[in-house]
Amino acid sequence: MLTPPALQNLTDVMKMMAETERLIAELYRACAQIWVEDRDFWLETVAAEERHADNIETMAGIMAARPERFELGRSFNPMAIKTIKTGLEGNLERLKKGDISREKMLNLARDIEASVIEKSYNEIVRTKDLEFQALVIEIVSETVSHRKQFEDRVRALKAGR
Repeated sequence: MLTPPALQNLTDVMKMMAETERLIAELYRACAQIWVEDRDFWLETVAAEERHADNIETMAGIMAARPERFELGRSFNPMAIKTIKTGLEGNLERLKKGDISREKMLNLARDIEASVIEKSYNEIVRTKDLEFQALVIEIVSETVSHRKQFEDRVRALKAGR
């Protein structure tokens, strides 16, 4: 069972993760404005990232409502999330200035998706709560799919040269 301090810490971490997902969505939304030929793809990915943020917020609510169903898992360093957010903010600025090419952005997005997978939402806490697990599975499976889509687009871009 999560103690009140552990629950508060996890809630804070998950809030930061949700903010990170929304920042990723903002970055991808900017891509949709820049590369109109890929607009639909980017906007679909934006919608998924926003859904991930909503899911994470729901997961935090589930933990708060049923702390007895959760145990602390792998500790997660909030500074790591802050570092990721700072990097995303910098990339968003560079993108808006035109300093990131389409191919570089696709590679960057692939790497972002890989780092999200590595966050291992399912390792932060241990639970048998099916609602929580379903949300984790949705986020992870969509993120794996995004990474593959970015890899495919990079390959297609290189093949078209």
